[in-house]
Amino acid sequence: MSQLNQIIASILSDINEAKSKADFASRDLAQAYASDDILRYFPVPKIGISNLEVEIKYAVETVEEKPIESSQSQRRLADFIQKFSEQTANEIKNHVAKEVTSNVLYKDLGSNYPSQEWESNFAATLSDSLSKSVTSGADLIRNLPSVTEQLKKSTVEFFPLAFKSETVAAVPKSTGEYQVIGLDKSGAVDFKIQTDFPDDKTALNLAKSLNSAILSNKLELGEVKRDALSKTDMAKAKLGNQEIVLTMESQKVGSSQPKVFFESVIKEKSVVLNKPILVRPTWLGGRPIGAGTRPTSTPEPSVNLKEDDTLLGISQTILRNKLTDFRVGVEKILNESKVTSLKLTVESEKLKQVKPETVSTIKFTLTGNDFTMVQDDGQKSVL
Repeated sequence: MSQLNQIIASILSDINEAKSKADFASRDLAQAYASDDILRYFPVPKIGISNLEVEIKYAVETVEEKPIESSQSQRRLADFIQKFSEQTANEIKNHVAKEVTSNVLYKDLGSNYPSQEWESNFAATLSDSLSKSVTSGADLIRNLPSVTEQLKKSTVEFFPLAFKSETVAAVPKSTGEYQVIGLDKSGAVDFKIQTDFPDDKTALNLAKSLNSAILSNKLELGEVKRDALSKTDMAKAKLGNQEIVLTMESQKVGSSQPKVFFESVIKEKSVVLNKPILVRPTWLGGRPIGAGTRPTSTPEPSVNLKEDDTLLGISQTILRNKLTDFRVGVEKILNESKVTSLKLTVESEKLKQVKPETVSTIKFTLTGNDFTMVQDDGQKSVL
């Protein structure tokens, strides 16, 4: 592969070398003429170049653009990533905070979640992950899905999960603990388990046990009393070998007998859990369930709790939407610091194979001054 600068440099070098050899030959002739009685009166033959025209035909084989990793471009890139991360973290924080205030599964996180510390740490994590995705040399356009997945992995720990069935849920609290709550048909909270749990796994296990006991009508309600100070009604319940306390706002109970009200709530949940799960028939949607099978209504109780990742989902949606802007911003900075390299060929065989209109010509002229040494006063040197 030929480079134009190398070709021209080689030509000039060859010309200089040829002129040098000619001068050495002239010197030898001059010495021979000087020692000869007759030739000393003859002029010494010498080669002089008054003008030299050079014409080179070439064709462009490839064009390549490469970013220059200058300190200025790296600084601009780092500043852009930092600003993008901070703005994105703030936007996610605001949307998550709004969801926390309205979603019963996350209300116990409180009005201070997410905190300012949370936002700063989230921005730092984003900045670190995005910096790695840029410096890895990967094509951001083709690798946006993998970048999104990497961001999800690096930020998943920032968002608590809730676990929910149609009747109960295990939800996170602002203290870092978990609480088990009961849900009515509309999805609102009807009671809470008085005990807090150190982690989601422990709370989830109790919630499943509670669902199973309600399903099989084995949850035994005991003493019920009202705390006038906290305006809360409390009912003890036997759950297997352990005793739990259900709490409910007295306002919900109203003038009803507290125990009767608690029993009606539990009975309502039992009805929900024992309700058959209707399978959508094939003829309704046109999607076969399986060869040789016929859809039926089966009494499969929904005692298991499903993972709710609403807060994480909010983050992922915002990140997916903003990553396009991130890619555009990064590519703008990189494009502004790119250099274009042309790979040329001057080989005659290759020039014959390309279209004539793609062949270009470069011409330049050298004069005698380009080969004559001059003194400071502009006169030709005796050398």
